[in-house]
Amino acid sequence: MSARERRSAVPRDGRDRARWHEAARLAALVIAAAGATLAMAASVPTVARKAVYPARFPAGPGASVAEASCVACHSPMLVTQQRKDSTGWEKTVHTMETWGVQLSAPERDSLMVYLRGHFGPAPAK
Repeated sequence: MSARERRSAVPRDGRDRARWHEAARLAALVIAAAGATLAMAASVPTVARKAVYPARFPAGPGASVAEASCVACHSPMLVTQQRKDSTGWEKTVHTMETWGVQLSAPERDSLMVYLRGHFGPAPAK
């Protein structure tokens, strides 16, 4: 935009000119506030967050059975966020079997040991 175009953009009438200057001041204030906010955000150190629930099953005996049988229908996070006792896991695995999960007896036993060991009730504090 040339200087002539900029000059012609400013209204000549007194009230219009005051509104135009007020709008220009407001725009400058908004730009300054945005710059200050960005400067403060850049100076704040970022902390790497650990995922609350893992996206994969923890390694261990039975993890491969969990990967093969559980992840077919839902993410590992659904399992890893549970804290069930032995009875709770028995009911859950039984429900999954009625919904179509095919487990042999050794696979079921391995899965139950794995689920109770890794996702049992939280220890008392």
